[in-house]
Amino acid sequence: MRLQGNTAATIEGVPRLGPDVDPTRLVLTPAEGYLLSRIDGATSWVHLRAIGGIAPGEVDRCLERWLAEGVVVLNSGNGRVTPAPPPRPAPPPPSEPYGAAFVALSDDIDPSLEIPVDVQQRIFEFEARLDRPYHEILGVAADADRKVLRKAYFALSKELHPDRFFRRNVGPFGKRLERIFGKIVEAYELLADPMARAEIERSLAAAGGNVPAAANVAPEAASAAAPEVSADAQAEAERSRVAAPPRTRRPHVFSLHSRIVRDRRARAKRLFEAAMASFAAERWLEAAGGVRLAIAFDPWNESYKERFGEVQRKAHEERAKQLLREGESALELRDFPTALRAFGEALEYRPHDAELLHRAARLAWATGGDLHQAKEWAMAAVELDGTNAAHHRVLGQVYKAAGLEANARRELETAVAIDPKDEEARAELRAFGGRALRWLGGKR
Repeated sequence: MRLQGNTAATIEGVPRLGPDVDPTRLVLTPAEGYLLSRIDGATSWVHLRAIGGIAPGEVDRCLERWLAEGVVVLNSGNGRVTPAPPPRPAPPPPSEPYGAAFVALSDDIDPSLEIPVDVQQRIFEFEARLDRPYHEILGVAADADRKVLRKAYFALSKELHPDRFFRRNVGPFGKRLERIFGKIVEAYELLADPMARAEIERSLAAAGGNVPAAANVAPEAASAAAPEVSADAQAEAERSRVAAPPRTRRPHVFSLHSRIVRDRRARAKRLFEAAMASFAAERWLEAAGGVRLAIAFDPWNESYKERFGEVQRKAHEERAKQLLREGESALELRDFPTALRAFGEALEYRPHDAELLHRAARLAWATGGDLHQAKEWAMAAVELDGTNAAHHRVLGQVYKAAGLEANARRELETAVAIDPKDEEARAELRAFGGRALRWLGGKR
């Protein structure tokens, strides 16, 4: 058997740790630590290429380097030590990381669909990187804090949320958007949850790096409070931190890793089952917290991730309803800052709710709040429902407050054209200048 220039004796040999080598003193990446844990003096090079947790070529490069450094030695079939082959240089990184995937998919672009061609291209490009670490999916640094994560999530929600194209003919892009946004939600929820983020790090450490996503994040970067999780789930997570009982004999690193991973997977299963019980009882927020922890304890389990999207959608709906109730109550008390905050947070879960965007924009304008944010909300409401006169009126009022008279006149005139009975828009057109703080309890 010959493979990329290696001799048959090398490939078919059996690596073992070199004499007097202490693995705990080696400086290794998590992936290298996992591979080293599989070297037990009985597993052949060929078998390591299949079970090493990284690409076979990377296994070859690691083993060749360790042979050259004396970290491992190689026994051939007759028990003799085989000389180390010279290490091969790593291949250069591709200049266009997503180019191949994009070119392969570009033939599927369909100009006849009700989705712009440039957006179709963006969807293909984004879909090609869904197997990357969570922080790369969101486009943030590995140590991004919750504020940065929320900003990135909200921006991607506005761009790639399936509801953005509601009632449009998007063909097969509907399924692509569902998959993309599901992964965006997964990435955000697991990184923004301090408890889940920390447990992902522990899972990575336990398995020596064989984690498919979110592998290089700093758990201390998340500073927000822990999400709503049942007491049983929190207790289960806490038990994972208890040190193992003392042993009279030091176990092999591979067997130790295996036991830890098995234990974490068993805990993940219990967390997931408890979460599904909460889901069946319609305790959506509690269920979502439990599934997040289950994924964090067992990041390899795709079935947990498949259910996560469904559970998290319910949790988002519930959280949005809570925030809307909070906003309505604040309006009744004329506590406009609290109402504005609640509506703004609700938009994180309903980024394409035209009516909610309209109300938030109107509230921000009328209270003299952030005009830039008010403009973004008002423009989004007009984009989603341009036939509503009130949406154009509020956008015109925001432009007027910002001193953009031409833009303001355009939007206010559009509002009057759509609804000639819109007296508020007519009044704004008649008298550019001051505006009164009107009662804001209604939807218009």
